Parts: sequence; structure tokens; C-alpha cells
Amino acid sequence: MKMLREAIEKIVELAKVDVIEVEGNSFIAAKDGSGVQQIRPDTEFPKTLNLYSLDALVQMVKTEAPTAFTGPFYINAQGHDDVICYTQPLDVLRKRRGELYTVKAKDIPGWEENVQFSFEEALIAIRTRFQQTPDSDYLLKLLSDITNGAKITFTDNGIASTVVSQKGIALQENAVIRPIVRLKPYRTFQEVDKPESEFHIRVSERGIKFVEADGGMWKLTARRTVADYLAQKLDEMVEAGEVIVTI
Repeated sequence: MKMLREAIEKIVELAKVDVIEVEGNSFIAAKDGSGVQQIRPDTEFPKTLNLYSLDALVQMVKTEAPTAFTGPFYINAQGHDDVICYTQPLDVLRKRRGELYTVKAKDIPGWEENVQFSFEEALIAIRTRFQQTPDSDYLLKLLSDITNGAKITFTDNGIASTVVSQKGIALQENAVIRPIVRLKPYRTFQEVDKPESEFHIRVSERGIKFVEADGGMWKLTARRTVADYLAQKLDEMVEAGEVIVTI
């Protein structure tokens, strides 16, 4: 029993540590020389605030951020509908970046890469899910001619479609449908102009199909548009080096 007690006492003795202060930093040093570890207090940092408009981000960066956090502040348009604002790595966060605000576009209809509609559905979609452009007006007229025609004949040579629409008894139109149209679907933040994309359209008896034809380049255009908007709204802070906007 005596040997066991002495062994326990020795273990306790070896387990003792010293606290050392070096230039305002605290360290724990094991007396047996086995190692040194810095004492870092747990730091409370506000949770990331989720926002849903670019205007809300602008107001937060102008009013709250400079008084509550250490700049400069970095704003990254990391997606066509997604923006984040963060700080430089902070000592109080053990060199981690502080994520202050995230912004997610809300209540935007969006548009898929490959969509097929009946003619009536397409008429509604063109009016409600796109910014008006010359090509959206062209599609509205085309779809109206098709839906109002008493007799419709379609031909397709693999490049472009042709539709013959007979209205009533006398009026008959024969038109080659343009295979590529440029449209602006609502699929980024409401505050900015929508990026224009090329769509390949195919018309048949079943309806009309829209196939995205720009390889997704509209997403990069949207990010640049969002970044330009934020840089303009925060121009004074950008010029002073307090805010850096990136894509």
C-alpha cells in the first residue's frame, strides 16, 4: 500500500504545471518539461447575420460594422444569389475570419437550364418570369399567333422550326422561328439588372422548349453586376480602403 501511495503522489507531482506570462500571453508549462501550451480564453463572437437583400447589407456595413468590428471588411459576391461579408483573420478568434453577414436572394422565380411548356404556360412565364426585352416581346407575339391560330402546322429542319398559323378563314402566316433568343430571367437579386442569356428554343405540337445556350456564363455576369452595385453603394468606404468588394 505504501508503494502505491508513493506512486500516486509522484504522478500528482509530475502532473503539476506552472503558468508563465510572456508579453501579455499566458502559457502552461509542465514541470517535467514535457510541453508548453498557450492559454487562450474562449471569445464570444456574434453569430453571422442572415440577410435577404443587397440594400440590407449596404445599411449594415455602413452603420453597424465600423462601430462593432475591426475592418477592413471584405464582401464577396460568391454566387449569382449569394453574398458574404467577412473580416480579416482576427487574433481574438485564433486567426479565424469573422463572418459578419450573409445575403441570400429571396422570392426570385428562377429559371432552369432546360424547360418545356405548353403554349399557354409559356405565355404566362414570359410575362411573369422575365424582364422585358425585344426578344421577350418577339416570343409573346409568336406564342399569341400560335395560340390564336385555328389551324397550326409545324415543320423542323433541325436548325429552325417553321410554323404556319391560319387565323379564321382568310389570314395565314408562315414564319421561320428564330432558334436563338436573348432573355433576362429573374434569377438574381431584385435590386440589380438581370443578366441576359441566350436560349435555344424548339417549337412542336407539344409546346415550346427553352434550352440555356450560354454555358452558364450568365452567373459570372450576375456576380459582376452584384459586385458593381455594392461598390457603387459603398463607394466612400471602398475609396477609403475600409471595404473591398470581390467576385
